[in-house]
Amino acid sequence: MAWIILVIAGVFEVAFVVTMKLSEGFRNKKYTALTVLSGGLSFFLLSVALRDLPVGTGYAIWTGIGAAGSVLIGMFFFNEKRSALKLLFLTFIIAGVAGLKFFG
Repeated sequence: MAWIILVIAGVFEVAFVVTMKLSEGFRNKKYTALTVLSGGLSFFLLSVALRDLPVGTGYAIWTGIGAAGSVLIGMFFFNEKRSALKLLFLTFIIAGVAGLKFFG
């Protein structure tokens, strides 16, 4: 169950970053509220997952989900640059997260 909670925390981490971008420097009240909500939920769920998971593994996977998810959202929804090298390094992040899950 801790792994599922950790993945959900990672999804809220991605939502946190996306809504922060959409908040336009915290000028848009709706997205500012969503930023605070998603960030709070992400941290709370991470803390719940860390009750049963090693802190290093849990934190690395949480940040990996956040980083990889943010890059993908940026490329697909915010027209951020796509390149072979960017995708290669994104693959390294995903492989690292998977490795920590299965071997950590």
